[in-house]
Amino acid sequence: MSAILLIAIPLLAAFLSILSKKLAPFILIVVSVVNVILLFLVPEGIVIIGGFSFPYGINLLFDTYSKLALILVNTLFLIVVVLNISEFKKFSTVLLVSLAGLNGLLLTGDLFNLFVFLEIAGISAYLITTSNKKPLATFNYLVIGAVGSSLYLFGLIILYSMFGTLNLMDMINQIQTTDVAYSNLILPFFLMIVGLGVEAKILPFNAWVKGILKHSNTLSGPMIASVYAATMTLVFGRLINNLFMLEGKLLTVVVVILVAGIFIGEAMAYSSSKAREILLFSSISQASIAILLFVNGIVLWAVYLIIANALSKAVLFLVINKATKETNDDDVNALQGLFSKNILVGIVFTIASLSVLGLPLFVGFIIKLNFLTELVVADKLIIVAIILVSSIIEGVYFVKLLVKLWFKGDNEINVNYSLSYKLVFIIIASLMIVFGTYTSPLHSLDNGIDTVQSEIEVIYNG
Repeated sequence: MSAILLIAIPLLAAFLSILSKKLAPFILIVVSVVNVILLFLVPEGIVIIGGFSFPYGINLLFDTYSKLALILVNTLFLIVVVLNISEFKKFSTVLLVSLAGLNGLLLTGDLFNLFVFLEIAGISAYLITTSNKKPLATFNYLVIGAVGSSLYLFGLIILYSMFGTLNLMDMINQIQTTDVAYSNLILPFFLMIVGLGVEAKILPFNAWVKGILKHSNTLSGPMIASVYAATMTLVFGRLINNLFMLEGKLLTVVVVILVAGIFIGEAMAYSSSKAREILLFSSISQASIAILLFVNGIVLWAVYLIIANALSKAVLFLVINKATKETNDDDVNALQGLFSKNILVGIVFTIASLSVLGLPLFVGFIIKLNFLTELVVADKLIIVAIILVSSIIEGVYFVKLLVKLWFKGDNEINVNYSLSYKLVFIIIASLMIVFGTYTSPLHSLDNGIDTVQSEIEVIYNG
């Protein structure tokens, strides 16, 4: 059994689903479930496809890092699909292609195939966002996404001309063992960072985000803000931690961009009166923090932060987008009192919000405490101050949002959340509480979670 099945099965199923529109939703759900199960059966290791010896041919890297990422992405994908399949049946084939593309992004050990899967996942995302019925926003996303992937490809072409390889580990090894000047790497690295930054929602390369998420629904919202965002941030993080090896002026530029993204995202969320905009701007800030942790080599807690935020944002967008659909308004004032008749949903929404804020008893607190501790030990006090200040701003607007949603306004809000929604919410909220109080599993891994460097050592030095 091979990790290639995680890509091949959804892709084959996508072609089969075209033959029968009635069976397509059933095929989508079955494949989504099968993929989650396979993740616990497939052995870790490097999978070489096509019979070529390493580093030639196509290879997949299925290690602890990619396994954690795939469990998160495939599980969230399954949740979003199950909750929305009855309403968005016509997107079944697109979602199957999307699943293949997302899994490919997390598995590929080849930088050109990363571009291919980026295109596959991107095209699927454009089609998913058509469900918003805002064609101009989707068109903007398509154009900006195309520019981003092109910049990534241009950067990759420059690196290929320098090192003659597209294999991730082979390229890293050549960069580390040859005398190439770092100044010659700045341009291709920067082009690739900008290209990936578009999909990872990093300011100022994310002009598409507002148009997509502020009009999102229960499918496109959690799919783009949670599933896609987590995938791209994890891919970005792996490359930053292994390939780009940031230093000097490039490091300064990237850190400045990320810090600006943190504060601008928080400021825009604070100033907005639209619930979906508050969540999307908060997501931008959180993505910048996660990548800033990768830049500083804090891999384990960056991965945990992405996992916690993806779970939280899935809940937050599902709750708000469901309410917006039934009230035709996502203004915070229009949604005032939403939880007065949806107490269970309100409790779960509050837990997810408090976890994002990093308050005690929830997993977000444990994660924030640990990465702040590592930053202090590494004498990165300025970064600690930046994150703490941003947390205060975030706390203010989330508390204001919670107060509005809990306390009744002049108009009565009636939104019906089905049993399946409530069951998913309870499971996710329970995980946030369990891992916020029982932290041993979080410490079971160390910063060796990303094994690319150790694999390189074994392959090239025995």
